[in-house]
Amino acid sequence: MRFSKGSAEPVREVNTNSAVLKIAITTVILLVFLCLVPSASARDYALEEAGTNITIDSRGLVHVEESISYAFDGDYSEVFRILEVPSGESIQNITGHCSDEACRFRVEETSRGYELIGELPSPTPQKVTFFISYDHYGAVKVHSDISEFHYKLWGEEWEKPLGNLRGNITLPVESENELQYWIHPTGYTRNIDVEKNVVNLRTKEIPSYQWYEIRVVFPRIESPDSSFVKIDDAEGLEEILAIENEYQQKGSILKGLYGLIILSTLIALALPLFIYLRYGREPEIGYEAIYEREPPTASRPAVVNAIMRGKIGTPTMDGFTATVMNLANLGYISLRTVKSEERRALSLFKSEDEDILIEIASPVSYSGARGDLPKLEDFEKDVLNLLKKHSSGNKISWARLKKELGKGTGFYEFITAWNKKVEKHVVIEKLFRSTGNKYMVIFSIAILIVAIAYFIILSNYFPSDAFPLASSANLLVAFITVFSVIMIIFSSAFEKVLGRWTPEGRLYYKKWANFKKYLTDFSALKEHPPESIELWDSYLVYATALGVAEEVLKNMSLVVPAEQLKASHFYYVHHSYGQFGSGFGNAYTSSAPSSSGSGGGVGGVGGGSGGGGGGAR
Repeated sequence: MRFSKGSAEPVREVNTNSAVLKIAITTVILLVFLCLVPSASARDYALEEAGTNITIDSRGLVHVEESISYAFDGDYSEVFRILEVPSGESIQNITGHCSDEACRFRVEETSRGYELIGELPSPTPQKVTFFISYDHYGAVKVHSDISEFHYKLWGEEWEKPLGNLRGNITLPVESENELQYWIHPTGYTRNIDVEKNVVNLRTKEIPSYQWYEIRVVFPRIESPDSSFVKIDDAEGLEEILAIENEYQQKGSILKGLYGLIILSTLIALALPLFIYLRYGREPEIGYEAIYEREPPTASRPAVVNAIMRGKIGTPTMDGFTATVMNLANLGYISLRTVKSEERRALSLFKSEDEDILIEIASPVSYSGARGDLPKLEDFEKDVLNLLKKHSSGNKISWARLKKELGKGTGFYEFITAWNKKVEKHVVIEKLFRSTGNKYMVIFSIAILIVAIAYFIILSNYFPSDAFPLASSANLLVAFITVFSVIMIIFSSAFEKVLGRWTPEGRLYYKKWANFKKYLTDFSALKEHPPESIELWDSYLVYATALGVAEEVLKNMSLVVPAEQLKASHFYYVHHSYGQFGSGFGNAYTSSAPSSSGSGGGVGGVGGGSGGGGGGAR
């Protein structure tokens, strides 16, 4: 600090610190406020329990008394209950109130019936029970042989689950022998009994948007009055019994089907493990080496890639790139940086960035100081011919080659055919057994077909609102469907997991894996480096096939002296291998073809009167 400006710099420092402190304090206050505001404004409510007391008099008039107990967390302005009035029915004499006089009651007409509202005070009480009562005309249907009361004790329009429901239905009979009753869905009933002429029931929790109903038949009301009941001249008992028997039979069938679905799920989970233990465990080969310091076999790089990296026998794009690099290593092509004057002369590109020039050796130069060049396999000749096809005067820039390969679908079709040629050089039967994969695919397809059949049956014959067990069944069906699809994909993508190497294949795989480990272990390379740059080049080609070229290039730059490194066939791609190595893959992706892609009759289960919904707001 210079003291000639001491009066200024310390002041600026203090002001800066003070400003930072103010910003920090303000930020903390805002964060605290943001954290508090949601909790302060958050609200919720629960429906703890409800009660329904229904009395049917001798005329068939239904008197209903309901109580709904709310538990509030936060402020609400009102509770409400929606009463739906089906055609041919009416609701009259509606009254209501809240426990401890906690609300002001009013009724509003709606297009479907009535909305009963209890206006709450502020602050909202923690617990409120909403009491309502009304007379329901036309809820009883009188057939020519019996009377029927089919009523939803709880409707499907409640957004919250109900803790439990207590119900009492008093009927105009002398004893329980004069009535028959059925509950839908049966799964929510905790207990039910009849005392003389009263049906008493209690439920478990009823989920949100789920109805719960009762159907009762009792002796026909004499001289029924259409102002109190619906009159149906047809017989009803036989049809009702048929409906209820069908419902019970479906319930029994669903239980059996649910057991089959559980069994299918257990099989779906257990069979992959069985297949792995039976067909996927690798054989013992007695090979304990940690590293292989030279290529363990004379296999071509693309073949090594097809066995080690791709789906067994099928190469990846690393195998194609390794084949190009092997052509350079064998002397069929050369890679070098294009100089400025040559760039302009060849008109290869206009930017000042350096590019790699691929130069194809003439047939005359195929023999020389190194003697005759090694013979190429058919798939390697195809790659050399591809480069010749895109060259001009046996030369082509890497940038131009990538661009040309990415046009149209020619390169995609070339790679597809090239892969098949490489596959012919891999004797898969001697190296690998894919029996486990085949069984896994067959099994997964079979389970998938069964799951689809389950889904069709459940969707068409077992609606989840009438059969709650169907919801659990559908979840299991969805699980085994997804599981089957995953296993099909897994079997295709990870063939080596459920398949098994032969002893010969296992030894091949382990040796090449140890060679890959050697190439990527810097300490091992530093301690036992290849003896010449020619060996380094050969190893780099295999490293490309094994997918670790960039790591090996990095190790080469640290182990090989700079002057010696300049003699490498790949000296000019050392600093741009990431682009060079991925270039063929990008071109392949670009060249891939795009892909497109009234009073009469008897109501069924869930069709009774009553219901509706409600809540709080």
